[in-house]
Amino acid sequence: MLRNRFLTQVVCLSLVLMCGPSARAQAYAGPHALGSYEIGHKVLIRTLSSSLGKPIAPRSDAVLCYRSADLGHLWIKSAAGAPSRVGGVLLSDFPNCLDSPVMDTSGSLRQWKTTEGIGLGSTTQSVLAAYGKPSRNDLIKGVAYRWVVYGDYHNGRYSAKSMPERGDEVLVYLGADVLSTAEFGLRNGRVVWIFLSEDE
Repeated sequence: MLRNRFLTQVVCLSLVLMCGPSARAQAYAGPHALGSYEIGHKVLIRTLSSSLGKPIAPRSDAVLCYRSADLGHLWIKSAAGAPSRVGGVLLSDFPNCLDSPVMDTSGSLRQWKTTEGIGLGSTTQSVLAAYGKPSRNDLIKGVAYRWVVYGDYHNGRYSAKSMPERGDEVLVYLGADVLSTAEFGLRNGRVVWIFLSEDE
């Protein structure tokens, strides 16, 4: 009888240890859409590029760069193993493509927002009010988050070019599967870039 009680306690403790923390980490609390891009819908690069202007046939290493007249900037990357599908987008208030062709779009990229109304210029408080406590809060120091400027890293080296100010901190929202990811780059308490992805 004591042995059965002991085994029951061991099983219950194991279930608590396995399920407790992971259950809290299961839910992705970040946005599901940014502008014309929605995660969970397997958006095609051709479809998204068509909404920005001319439809583009994807390549295996596709990263498309756009800018709008109101100084909004966007890059779109293809999904790993699925070059015709969008893997993620990055919207910023600074140029974010080096040595890559940048296409003009007639739409306003600075008006791209999440479903909850978060966009460039939104406050830290509004992000927290919309999505709650982030999975992580990172500081931007040194080479951290230089990847937001596409083309900055080649052959194991960072570009010697002067980098735009990428902000001072990042609010990161992750799903338990780490496929759904949202990151908000902040400068002086305001959003200066947003990354939304559903990719490896």
